[in-house]
Amino acid sequence: MKKATMAAVFVAILSVAGCTDNDARGNADPKPARTESQAPQGIDDGDPTARSIGQTVTLRDTEGHPMQLTLTGIAYRDAFAKDKTLALSGKYALAIAFTMKSKTGGMLGAQTDNGIKWQHGADTAEGWDYTDAPWQGCIDAHTPYAEIESNREYKAITDMNVPTKGGTLIIEDAYGGVARWQLPEADSGSGTEPATRYTTEDC
Repeated sequence: MKKATMAAVFVAILSVAGCTDNDARGNADPKPARTESQAPQGIDDGDPTARSIGQTVTLRDTEGHPMQLTLTGIAYRDAFAKDKTLALSGKYALAIAFTMKSKTGGMLGAQTDNGIKWQHGADTAEGWDYTDAPWQGCIDAHTPYAEIESNREYKAITDMNVPTKGGTLIIEDAYGGVARWQLPEADSGSGTEPATRYTTEDC
């Protein structure tokens, strides 16, 4: 009788200890940890890290497939080289060159679905918001919103008017993915030649 009572007490103590331990673990971590397999593979959604020229970021095309974007170069020019009578002054025409590549092909997205933006402190600009870039009309064949072929590298150029040199280039896809590159304050890299070789010329 005494042995049976001791055994019952021992089992009861183990049960209580087990419940207490489980509750403590549950309160400390009530939600299961997100595993690597649950995260989108190869997608830099919401990544705040600003890359440098030459570095690649993976976003998504309009169908949600991975698309690689590599910033290859930038160039600053007089935004009003063709028309000195414009009221605005002190702005630069910024040409931004990058390459796009996808295993499946596709498009980065229309302007209404996503955007290419520039930011420097409180100053902002957008990729289709330029006034009088000297190469305006010369780079239509290099639009970043083209349909690219699968496994074929596509070279794109976008431009915008910016009030100062430097800043951060921001490209967003239609799924919330964000890529950022820190821009130097001088011409750097390559790929902007289809725009800058036409500077001050009509084409």
